[in-house]
Amino acid sequence: MSDFFVYTYHHDDDRAGWEPLTDPEGIATLTDLFKGRGWEGDGQLEWMWVPPFFGEKTWNRWFQIYHVKQSHRGTSWIASKHRLTVEDLSEEDDARAAKGGR
Repeated sequence: MSDFFVYTYHHDDDRAGWEPLTDPEGIATLTDLFKGRGWEGDGQLEWMWVPPFFGEKTWNRWFQIYHVKQSHRGTSWIASKHRLTVEDLSEEDDARAAKGGR
């Protein structure tokens, strides 16, 4: 379980794109992982494919992330085998894109 990065998020109310996790081994692993971080055990474990710019060191490959939203207090837990980097996009890159640069 130490090979996962785990994040909490408030509040993910849109279920678009998430698929129910049905793999028993994955369910057991993520249940232990999320409970170890404070999840109370309610909610549906889910997964989603995300593009490579969401994660560090993905070698330009899409990868899976996992999620559960707890009913009580609405906290979401997200797990990934790659450090998520979406917030790392810099303003400089945004400005360059706005000018049509690469």
